[in-house]
Amino acid sequence: MKKQILLIMCAALMLSGCASAADKDKKTENSSASSQSKSSNTTIDSKTSGLPSLKDLYADDFYVGTAVSPYQLGDIDCMLLIKEQFNSMTCENEMKPDSILDKQTTLSDIDKYREAPAVHFDSCRSQLEFAEENGLKVRGHTLVWYSQTPEWLFYKDYDTNGELADRELMLKRMENYIKAVFEWADTEHPGLFYAWDVVNEAAADQGQAKRDCLWLQTIGDDYIEKAFEFARKYQPEGVKLYYNDYNAFQMNKQLEIIDFLKPVAEAGNIDGVGMQSHIGTWCDTESYGEAVRRYNKELGVEISITELDISKDNSDDWEKKQGDYAQKYMEKIIQLKNEGVPITSFTVWGVTDTSSWKKQESPLFFDGNLNPKPSFYGLVAAKDPEAAKTE
Repeated sequence: MKKQILLIMCAALMLSGCASAADKDKKTENSSASSQSKSSNTTIDSKTSGLPSLKDLYADDFYVGTAVSPYQLGDIDCMLLIKEQFNSMTCENEMKPDSILDKQTTLSDIDKYREAPAVHFDSCRSQLEFAEENGLKVRGHTLVWYSQTPEWLFYKDYDTNGELADRELMLKRMENYIKAVFEWADTEHPGLFYAWDVVNEAAADQGQAKRDCLWLQTIGDDYIEKAFEFARKYQPEGVKLYYNDYNAFQMNKQLEIIDFLKPVAEAGNIDGVGMQSHIGTWCDTESYGEAVRRYNKELGVEISITELDISKDNSDDWEKKQGDYAQKYMEKIIQLKNEGVPITSFTVWGVTDTSSWKKQESPLFFDGNLNPKPSFYGLVAAKDPEAAKTE
């Protein structure tokens, strides 16, 4: 009898153990599912997830991009907004020459680096990794520029108290710099870049053909042609080569730009003109459209809107005016595209008003709290009026 009771008790303990193990497994499974659900909700649910998506609306027209700085990628809502709205991005400052040229390494062995200054890409690493992980293409910005290029680059011994480098030495430095950047991009991030601003803002504002700068002083009048020649020589497959400038729609400045780009185009070394478009509601869309057509006709190049922002005016209803203008402007871009003008990308210069370099003028399409402004719905309405309707 005692033996039977003992057997019954053992069986009960075994069943209890199995039940406990099963309950534990089920609890773990539920916990895992809950964790996955929470992670999924974090990924999907954002402050801006219910908005129309610019990249989807214009998917058949051109890339839709934004300028991005590393600190913005630490803000989850901002990061999600970038992913939702854009399929292209530009590093706002981190791929300009003063971020890429490595002064410390260059000065550590001047003779070794005399013709080819050292480079590093630490500043832009997080942005490019973000782009790759989230399927965004990248515009490279910028290789040859009078600004945000360290002065020491232009001196024979990299010493600003010494003598300027001569033409031959600066041509070697320009070529080797462009080569190093392109080879790094093609090796470390193949297929990520679709365009590069080879030369940026070379036109003067006051009636001269070219801006006076150290590139012009050391190399000479053909420095733009040489930059594009080197860029064409080393460009990775699939990358388009651009000239980029502000106020590129103003007639006098445009004629200057066309004049010094003509030999570059005739040599077959340029693919596009980037129109920065830091504008306001004062900018006439008809004359702007004529300027776009003129670049295409005179140079045979494609066009990109590279740095769009639309500054507010001083009226009480500036947000509405800004929104109406954004729609009118975008309708002009769509009209040009439908005419056959090869507009290949459209980039707004920043994500929110408070992160804009012109933040006092509230020029972007989302406010500092990531709320869409009338100007955002203006961009939407130009393509799909129904999608722009809000409750």
